[in-house]
Amino acid sequence: MKKFIKICGLLFTLAFIYLGVCLGLVLSKVNDRPKNLTAYDTILVLGSKIDGKNAATATPDEVTKNRLDAAIKLAAANPQAQIIVSGYKGFDEPVTEAAGMAAYLEEHKIPSKRIIKEPKARNTFENLEFSQKYFHGKTIIVTSDFHLERSLILAKAQHLTVTGYAAPTTSPSFFLMTGYYSHEVLGLARALILGY
Repeated sequence: MKKFIKICGLLFTLAFIYLGVCLGLVLSKVNDRPKNLTAYDTILVLGSKIDGKNAATATPDEVTKNRLDAAIKLAAANPQAQIIVSGYKGFDEPVTEAAGMAAYLEEHKIPSKRIIKEPKARNTFENLEFSQKYFHGKTIIVTSDFHLERSLILAKAQHLTVTGYAAPTTSPSFFLMTGYYSHEVLGLARALILGY
């Protein structure tokens, strides 16, 4: 019994250390933004939550708006760039994330002809996998600051050469932020082991 307890204690300690390393990796990219925002031909915005009861009331939640506002800044600096918005329709979403994000961009003066909607991706790995066929030239990925490290690791796993842009998260809720980071640490831990 004592041996079993020691083994469990050792496994718990190793898991704790591993998750601590993953948290460190997540935090290492939260302020990652290129100094030169020009010369990009493709801007990929990774999918995130769309709120609303139906298509007429669909609106990006705060984290999604953070990503889109960063993409709008990049779009202004790169008028030649195409913008890909990627994400499917979750069970609690009124429209696909791609459609909801595209509508927000259009409301903020981004012409629809610049926007490519990829509506099938269910997670970060698929955001990259399904969007890469639209890549041309230099590509930048826009996602939340807490999500950037995992996104770049998954891009590397797919042999994609991309730059990352960490959109600052403005959520005022400590509990929401704790949830975001906890989810991300676990997601990164899985990505490092399984590659997706």
